[in-house]
Amino acid sequence: MIFFETVGRLLSENHIDVSVEISQKLEHRYASFFRESGLSDESVTKWRAELIAFIGAGILAQSPDNVTDEVVDWAAQTAEGAVQHGVGIDELMFTVRCYREVIWEYVERKVNIDQMRPTSVLKVNRIIDTLLDQTAQTFSISYVRYNTQTIKAAQKAFNEISFPVVALSDRVAILPLIGELDEGRASILLENVLPKCKDLKIEELILDLSGVPHIDNMTADKLFQLKHSLDLIGISLTFTGIGPKLALPMVNLGIPLNQLNIKGTLKNAISTYKMI
Repeated sequence: MIFFETVGRLLSENHIDVSVEISQKLEHRYASFFRESGLSDESVTKWRAELIAFIGAGILAQSPDNVTDEVVDWAAQTAEGAVQHGVGIDELMFTVRCYREVIWEYVERKVNIDQMRPTSVLKVNRIIDTLLDQTAQTFSISYVRYNTQTIKAAQKAFNEISFPVVALSDRVAILPLIGELDEGRASILLENVLPKCKDLKIEELILDLSGVPHIDNMTADKLFQLKHSLDLIGISLTFTGIGPKLALPMVNLGIPLNQLNIKGTLKNAISTYKMI
């Protein structure tokens, strides 16, 4: 019991000092990161000290369960910040090891462990390990989740700006598509182009496909849906740049090409509308 009280209070009351030692041990690894991120040493030290205080509280309570929720929340927020600032999951795992080493180094300097009952030392060690293992597990799970969300958000933003509807006049706009056009990207095209066209208050949209290497049947169907959707809001769609590789999926899908407004090239289409 005495060892629990001694170590628990030691870490709880000196959590800043322990955090400073952790920061010093990690300084060479994170020096450039701190310079680039704009985070101050003081704010990082205080943040790391929170985990030390939680561990101290867990030892005082003689159970990690009392602070598990706080530790999980702390680790999840740390993982999110790591993703935002470009810190790798391997670096997070390294810091957990560093916490473990520094905590025991600090305890050994302040407490005569040799005079303590081995069972008490083992129990304290088990609490520290349990909380740090929980930290590592939450790091991993949260990091993957936040990283996936960040990638998806970036992909969504990229897809949104990769469909530039450019007005040629008050009535006509063009949309040049470049790169692979799979079903997912075609769905995003459908979602983004309609409101853009409506905002521009145009009557004609030229969709150039000359930069698209190929499309499958599902994608061709999305393009046909785009035509019908534009028809419903009073906007006529003209296709340009449809080569044999693009025409075949449309034919296989049963789309009557003779019902589509198709022009050979974007240049031809623009020349038709340039005086409008």
